[in-house]
Amino acid sequence: MLPAWLVNVLQPPPQADWISELKRRLKRHRRLATLAFYFVDLAYLDLFERRRFVASFPPGARLLNLGAGFRSTPAGFVSVDHDRFPGIQVQADLARLPFRDRSVDGILCEMVLEHVLEGDVARAEMDRVLRPGGRLFLALPFLWPFHGSPSDYRRWTLPGLAAELAEYETIRMGVSGGPTTTLVNVFHEWLSIALSFGSERLYRGLFLLLVPLLAPFKALDLVLVHHPRASQIAALLYFHGRRRDPAP
Repeated sequence: MLPAWLVNVLQPPPQADWISELKRRLKRHRRLATLAFYFVDLAYLDLFERRRFVASFPPGARLLNLGAGFRSTPAGFVSVDHDRFPGIQVQADLARLPFRDRSVDGILCEMVLEHVLEGDVARAEMDRVLRPGGRLFLALPFLWPFHGSPSDYRRWTLPGLAAELAEYETIRMGVSGGPTTTLVNVFHEWLSIALSFGSERLYRGLFLLLVPLLAPFKALDLVLVHHPRASQIAALLYFHGRRRDPAP
């Protein structure tokens, strides 16, 4: 027997974005949401540079995890999100951060900026609160299907990311989600559309049914993410950089 909230999501009529509604309901159950996120995506990402960034700050450093959501925030980081998920310490709009200028030593922001309508303003806010010499770690999608939380506005390439963050000294940037993740995500969506024959209810059922069948193939990215051409069709990119002193 399916839980009532899942049955409701599967029922027509179509909503503006049923995946977003499903995620919203799932996030109320933090352990279940964390397990689902790990199985579907997190287990197959290259997180070496992310771990290096998190572990590199001394005790007492002023650190933010922006758009933390339901995921666990690393020790020493203050969790910030627009929504009041369990574990969120500061509820705030990323485009209007309630922190002083140049008051933060490090900012972690993963798979968030594509969902922020005022993305340029949010980036400017990061620049404002991060001190000169402070460091930034971003994880951003390149080739990833639309995924609303509650909506989805933009994508990045490695050259575009470098240009957008030219005011930062690049410590390291590269691929976190490899080419297999791109292939599986797109094939997952294609199969759900092609085999549902225009039925919204069938599309939703197929989409959920295919998740455990297709997600394990992403394990191939544990090897392919290191291929020198992986960035050509990467699913997810990362940037680790240091804020330069602004010109006088």
